[in-house]
Amino acid sequence: MPAAGRGQTTISAGGRRIVLAPATLDFALRELARQGGITVVATDPRLREVRTRALTTGAPPARALAQLLRGTGYHAVPVDAASFRIVGTPRRPPIDRNLPRRAAPPSPVGGSSDIIVTASKQGTELARYPGSVSVVGRGVALPNGSIDLSDVAGQTPILQTTALGPGRNKLFIRGIADSSFNGATESTASLYLDDVQIAFAGPDPGLKLYDIAEVEIAEGPQGALHGSGAIGGIIRLTSHPVSLTRDGGRIEWGGALTGGGSPSTDMAAVANKVLLPDRLGIRLVGYHAVDGGYIDNLRSHARNINRVLTSGLRGTLRWDVGGGWRAELGGGTQSIVSRDAQYVMSEDVLASRSAIPQPSWSDMQFGRLLLSKEWASGLQFVSATGLVGGSSFEQFDASTLLPHGSYQLNSSKTLFSHESRLSRRLAGGGSWVIGVNLVSDQSVMGRSLTLRQGVRPVIGVTNVTRSGAIFAEATHPLTDRLWLTLGGRVTGARVDGEPSITPRSKNFVRGRSTTRVDPTFGFSWLLGGDWTLFGRYQSGFRTGGLAVAAGIGRVANFESDSIQMVEAGLRHVRRGATGLSASISVSHAQWNAIQADLLNRAGQPVTSNIGNARIDALEGWIEWVPQRDWHLTGALFVTDNEVTGKAAALSRASNRRLPETPSISARMGLVHDVPLGRDTVVSARGELAFVGPSVLGVGDMLDVRQGGYGVANLGLIARRGRYALALTLDNLLDDRGNRFAYGNPFLLGRRNVSTPLRPRTVGIRLSADL
Repeated sequence: MPAAGRGQTTISAGGRRIVLAPATLDFALRELARQGGITVVATDPRLREVRTRALTTGAPPARALAQLLRGTGYHAVPVDAASFRIVGTPRRPPIDRNLPRRAAPPSPVGGSSDIIVTASKQGTELARYPGSVSVVGRGVALPNGSIDLSDVAGQTPILQTTALGPGRNKLFIRGIADSSFNGATESTASLYLDDVQIAFAGPDPGLKLYDIAEVEIAEGPQGALHGSGAIGGIIRLTSHPVSLTRDGGRIEWGGALTGGGSPSTDMAAVANKVLLPDRLGIRLVGYHAVDGGYIDNLRSHARNINRVLTSGLRGTLRWDVGGGWRAELGGGTQSIVSRDAQYVMSEDVLASRSAIPQPSWSDMQFGRLLLSKEWASGLQFVSATGLVGGSSFEQFDASTLLPHGSYQLNSSKTLFSHESRLSRRLAGGGSWVIGVNLVSDQSVMGRSLTLRQGVRPVIGVTNVTRSGAIFAEATHPLTDRLWLTLGGRVTGARVDGEPSITPRSKNFVRGRSTTRVDPTFGFSWLLGGDWTLFGRYQSGFRTGGLAVAAGIGRVANFESDSIQMVEAGLRHVRRGATGLSASISVSHAQWNAIQADLLNRAGQPVTSNIGNARIDALEGWIEWVPQRDWHLTGALFVTDNEVTGKAAALSRASNRRLPETPSISARMGLVHDVPLGRDTVVSARGELAFVGPSVLGVGDMLDVRQGGYGVANLGLIARRGRYALALTLDNLLDDRGNRFAYGNPFLLGRRNVSTPLRPRTVGIRLSADL
């Protein structure tokens, strides 16, 4: 946790009193720092597991801090007269069991001062972060049930997604979208699970977000700290930490009924076991979900064909070695099986007429090792190593091209990443980070056609990307109000490839080496009244590679692309339980030599550089808590972009824009908490979301309209002690909007494919904390 607060005066025994309500220790420290005008630095995630009693005192802040920490196992180490660092190991202080469990305020797109921007790798407080960031889940539960990042996109308009199916969708941040199709190029948004990158090229793996505490979206290019593939931003999934102080867990079950479709069910269990108190512990999560289908096949008379099964298991072993050293060993696996495709030929009729089933599956396995060390001076060392593997299969009906034909795509991926870094938060509030990063990724794509005569292989391609980088960034307060951030990254990368009918793992054609420097500059200026003006310049790039080109059996190189962005914004951070949090920002980006995975008129994948783009965006979010029991949230994203180049010239002037980027999207939510007795709270919520129209892609063949719909959701959650019951009603008005105008590469010429919204769905969910 970064600096929890800093003021200009010192509170004495005869001055203003410090008044703290019962709370978790992390929150109590922040509130004491704010009231006392001091800086408190604490990074131990276990602070949120320790509860404190009420404290009212007229003592000086240093003595009040000692009183607050008494009996918690933590103590304060003075850095200077007004700065303290919290160190120690938590004990088990008595918990006031008469405290009612209240529903946490919903801050899906931003929020109060306890939000820490982990993408900065320095633990920067949101109020001081010189850029735009969205956080889903900080202080509130993520959307209920069997969800992945495609569902999270419904909580914030800054995140866009395709809708090909779970494990097959691409994610885009702030309208920086290359294409609607999967292929050989790096993703525009990098995905991390805690400190380890888990996706490099291709679609989002569709990881189910059970036991995930929050989703942080750092917007805009992040090349200085995160390297290639982060030209749109990064998405960081933060797991609930392993507790070393108490056993516990959670079980949950959910069921849902979709109008005209089959039932959906899911179940999950989380177990936390202390193996050695305050030293060694393990946390496991397992789940299985069935997403019921709602599309029928009129030709085969099969019903509810688009059913999806997902199963997964994750685990983390944590060892606090002593002396500030900590080690975590984690891993997991997940599989997704889709019975058939989820597209229809008219959004008004939820039915398809495919000649054959179009199943797909994907799986992933990952392991990670984290080593860290913290010193009382504020210095921190982190070493994170990850290994991710996965494979996938997709089948498409090709009978429109070849009688009784089917088309198959097989792919496999192996990603190794390592990063070691040193960071430090300084007594004056500044901070710095320096580190090295290594990445090796192998991506294999194979294709085949199945005809009456048998299987005919089609040429595929293997790409191996290797890169090494050194990066650094520092934030320095020039005055009490103005802070500057400077940094940069030097990257050396090379992509080797091999075209082949049978995917290979050696004897690659040596690619071109690339050396790249990505600087960054930012500032935050405290205007007063908890308002901050911020600005940033950032750049990013993606390495080139070998790709299948137009025509079966031909390959070609595609070049690196790059992006530069400037943004400025104004942000207000709520400091208490009630009040206003808000942010508004504008940005301008120039994207050159855009890499894009496309489809030719025969339905074959091609990869090329399609031109340049200008991207202008306005975004904002607001959270207003007029009273502790009322919470209003809203978010807006407006963008204007223009693509220039040969491909864009084939489109009408009004459609020369990037895919999957609605010109306007918005969301609004309202939650009201009603306490019923000492430990029961009922929360009612309502949500409205609008997704503006967009196009499938650049060029005359892909300028197909999609989007342009609204969705309303209702929910009721009752919490009593350790138990919760939730009732939901999603797509209240049963809207039939087209989420995605693609489902089969051989039907693009018809220009009427639609991926419909899930019809009106009623759900129930039971959960219990153990």
